[in-house]
Amino acid sequence: MFSPEEDLRRAIFEILGGEGKSISALSRELEGKGYNLHRLILTGYLRALTDIRILKEREVPPAKIYIPIKPLERDIYEVVGQKVREMSEGEKANALILYLLSRIFRRAIFFDELKKAGVTGQPPGRQASSEERQEAKRILVRAGFRIPDSSKAYLIEEEGLREAGTEILVTIVVESLDAGRLIRETTQTRLSP
Repeated sequence: MFSPEEDLRRAIFEILGGEGKSISALSRELEGKGYNLHRLILTGYLRALTDIRILKEREVPPAKIYIPIKPLERDIYEVVGQKVREMSEGEKANALILYLLSRIFRRAIFFDELKKAGVTGQPPGRQASSEERQEAKRILVRAGFRIPDSSKAYLIEEEGLREAGTEILVTIVVESLDAGRLIRETTQTRLSP
């Protein structure tokens, strides 16, 4: 699965690290990773990221150094994969990742999406039918992703994953919104008279 804009931004952040780089150094390293951008296009892209306060620009004559202001945000695949791995392991974790992603997106999930969430080896569940795969591909293409024709998509039946999946989604929402202080920590029992 390939998203040109997201993949370029991630590559730039990886190269810049915490210390930043000049346009020349960044351009050379991007070319080494297979991104052949004209320097004017790269300069415009970096300027746009600076304008929206994702990068900061520092003058070090004769060059400008671009430094990330904050780390690149994790995408939904990374968030779901990390939280599932914290709360489960092995094949059950792989099944939960597929279950949660298919519930969130309401479609079949491609193997490349599962890899982004940390699934390795044979995906759990069943391979999606041709119609289910085409529907999922249509949605992703409309969102700007490129899906190779050889990519397989998967679905998983509930098989007892609902309760664990709900617990993981609740944990993700609570942590993302910093709402932990609003949760009751203990349950109170009534004493009979």
